[in-house]
Amino acid sequence: MSATLKKLYTENNNPFNLSLYAGQNSIRNTVTWVYMLEDEYIIPYFRGAELAVTTCIKLPRHPDWLMTLVQKLVEAHASGLIINIGKFITKIPSDVIDYCNEHDFPLFTVPWEIRITEMIQVFCTRIINEQQESIIHDKAMRDALTKRENETEYREVLSKYYDLDGKFTVILIYSRLSTEESSEADITEYLFINQLRRFKTLHDLKKTKMGLISHEHYELMILNNVELSLFPEIRNIILNVYEKAVKAQAVYIGVGNEVQGLSNIHKSYYRARTAMRMAVYRNLPSVSFEEMGFYKILFSVKDDEILSSYSDEILAPLDSLGKKAPEYLELLKVYIQNDRSLEKTAAALFLHRNTVNYRIQKMKTLLNSPLKTVEDLFPFQVALAIRDMEAHTIHKM
Repeated sequence: MSATLKKLYTENNNPFNLSLYAGQNSIRNTVTWVYMLEDEYIIPYFRGAELAVTTCIKLPRHPDWLMTLVQKLVEAHASGLIINIGKFITKIPSDVIDYCNEHDFPLFTVPWEIRITEMIQVFCTRIINEQQESIIHDKAMRDALTKRENETEYREVLSKYYDLDGKFTVILIYSRLSTEESSEADITEYLFINQLRRFKTLHDLKKTKMGLISHEHYELMILNNVELSLFPEIRNIILNVYEKAVKAQAVYIGVGNEVQGLSNIHKSYYRARTAMRMAVYRNLPSVSFEEMGFYKILFSVKDDEILSSYSDEILAPLDSLGKKAPEYLELLKVYIQNDRSLEKTAAALFLHRNTVNYRIQKMKTLLNSPLKTVEDLFPFQVALAIRDMEAHTIHKM
């Protein structure tokens, strides 16, 4: 849902006679704008995904200038470079071509006879139109995920991009960034989209559709007709881009379940949010809803007061111990974790076995439970899990 080099290059049978010299693997890079560039000094102000056009007017006086320009464009995550060839440069140096191929950086030429200003105007108009379409797409997808109103309207919009009767999976991405890193969020999004496009090309996923929208404080990835076997690779792409590109303090991924048809996509979305809550709670990079076990229930409860009241009710006898309450709560937790073994519990807490036994017997009386079977321990395990959830700073989902 954005302008790409491929669209600009091939639309209307390539009216500007562009020739691709390098960077074939990145021909689907996103393009956010087109700039005429005759020196490298404004490149640090690029925000990412810009397409540069140059006549190389400086090249006759500075033979190494083109390589310097390309290197700086690569560092700035530009989407590509078009060289107006014929007057100031007649042939692209082989070392520049090699460098561009090495870094998957698209390099085009356009004949000197072409009116550059007209080409840039056409490209920028296309970019603006694509941006408007992207806004419409994103709103329609948000409606499908959260509101589910005006179904006829949003289905009509989304039918241009997805197989509405196919399989959908929603993935939530949440990254904790510093103020400095937040300024690079746009670059991260472009890099991520470009990586996904390369991934689709590599696996020849012509019938597979992928979308990416921002919603609240997340990036939402929409997968349409994607084989489950590809999920590990997709997860690695997400982590690689978000962790390395912006050096995020933490990246969390919540994966919803696969559903059939657009009419059910909201279910995958809300379950992805549930998985995200657990990922943040346990400080795990990725959690899938299908792998959550009974935690599906805990993290699906939106009213935190219900969970708090339950844990307070179950653990009230231990809370009444005052200053000793924390050590008894910790003992109960470790006792459950070690499958009721006095020896393992004592070793884990660096206590004598007799001390552990004495306190366990006291807890049995206070809790009015034999603490013997799985059924006996389960309510306390749930209550302790809720307390543990409350003790962590969990981003409200």
